[in-house]
Amino acid sequence: MRKKKAAAAPAPVPAAAKTKSAAAVPAAAKKKPLAAKKKAAAAVPAAKKKAAAAAKKRASGGTAGCRPRKRARDDNGDGDLISNLPDAVLCTIISLLPTKDGARTQAIARRWRPLWRSAPLNLDAKNLSTNDFKQPRRRQGRRPSTESIISRILADHPGPARRFDIRLPCISPTKREYAKSVAQIASWFQSRSLDNLEELHIHFPILRLVGPNPLLSSVLRFTSTLVVATVGYCDVSDEIAPSLNFPILKHLTLRYVNISVGSFHGVLSACHVLETLSLDGNSYNGSLHISSRTLRSICFSNCHMGKSELVIEDTPHLERLLCPWLDGEAIRGLVPTSFNNLICTVKVLALEFSCADLNAVLDVLRFFPCLEKLYVMWNKYLNTEMNNVRHYDPQDPIKCLETHLKTLVLKNYKGDKQDVSFAKFFVLNGKVLNEIKFGVSEKFNEKWVADQHRLLGVESEASPDLEFKHCSYYFRHSDTHDLSIADPFNNSFLAEDDALPVISCSSSSDEDST
Repeated sequence: MRKKKAAAAPAPVPAAAKTKSAAAVPAAAKKKPLAAKKKAAAAVPAAKKKAAAAAKKRASGGTAGCRPRKRARDDNGDGDLISNLPDAVLCTIISLLPTKDGARTQAIARRWRPLWRSAPLNLDAKNLSTNDFKQPRRRQGRRPSTESIISRILADHPGPARRFDIRLPCISPTKREYAKSVAQIASWFQSRSLDNLEELHIHFPILRLVGPNPLLSSVLRFTSTLVVATVGYCDVSDEIAPSLNFPILKHLTLRYVNISVGSFHGVLSACHVLETLSLDGNSYNGSLHISSRTLRSICFSNCHMGKSELVIEDTPHLERLLCPWLDGEAIRGLVPTSFNNLICTVKVLALEFSCADLNAVLDVLRFFPCLEKLYVMWNKYLNTEMNNVRHYDPQDPIKCLETHLKTLVLKNYKGDKQDVSFAKFFVLNGKVLNEIKFGVSEKFNEKWVADQHRLLGVESEASPDLEFKHCSYYFRHSDTHDLSIADPFNNSFLAEDDALPVISCSSSSDEDST
């Protein structure tokens, strides 16, 4: 009988392991009661805090200790007062914003998203930048043209429109490109987005070496709704002129428009409530008569009239007559044909001559007895010859010099003998004159000003209330259609920067100093 093999004895444990194991047992035994003690100690204040929070919540009705709710983006609470306004008011605000900003209001909040399409469209091509209209990734390439952006906006907006401004310089080198531009404009005019258009500003494209082309007949669609209109760079034919009937038009600008005198008179007579008229760079084939019982402001700039006259008559509400850069002898026609037809409503008058022709200016002033502010601009390149001008007679004084003229502004003043003689006449004869501004086109200093004051008799002959200002000149005027501005030339004679001097003094201060 075979004997069973004895079981192998366990391997001996090293002495180091025995020591480590023996030490680990009491250490673990020590940690357990220590952790339990800490946990028990922490549970006591936590229970107290929880009980205190519960009591506070019961006392506050259940709202204390709760995280405040984040206000929804479209919540019209007190923090967003504008969004609380009625839709009609918000739509008016949007329609007054620049084109890009008006469209961006859709991203403000859900409340604003439908308002842009409900607001009257304000589309200004000058306010559009192709950089703001990126192509989708799948159609990477050149950025869209301004014309395509305008077409997209007109397609997205249902109308009506408040303002459409496409005064973009466009000179087409070929007949094909010109025809394309004209067809594009004609298609825009047929868009339903432009229904009930109130304000239209357009410069038509020009074919190189040919010049302006006929006014598009599609513009007639807006004649019954327009309140403001600017038309530039086109020919108004005698055939289309009778159709230009603007029953509610208040502000009209014609810029570089070829129109016959007869057609112009017909258009003007069809503007029954016109308040402001601006004619810039136009050509006329005869004497131009302005007659309107509603006009308050007339501005002529760069108008080519040759030997023709400009006659202002039957304008009982005229307040401003601005004639910078009016060439030829047209200035002679500004005066009425008889002494009985004075223009008593004009407060601001701007005239331009080739030199400081005092008698020519005085001949015009006779017919504006209530004039308060006079601008006289000297342009040596202007061919203005005044014929049959009456010389000033002290026995026959000019009424505005006696009772109304308070401010005289001289542009391109050089301080030579003729300029000084011109200005000194007003120093001596302007009975209520309290300010003379000298717009100096050349550099000057305090010594030059002191010499001018001596020649003008500031200390000895001028009224003590008369103030003299010498400024470096640059020409700038405000919108001549804005009747809320009392003086559209108010900022014309200013220093362009701090390096240019502005020297001001009054005759009373000079006398006091002496």
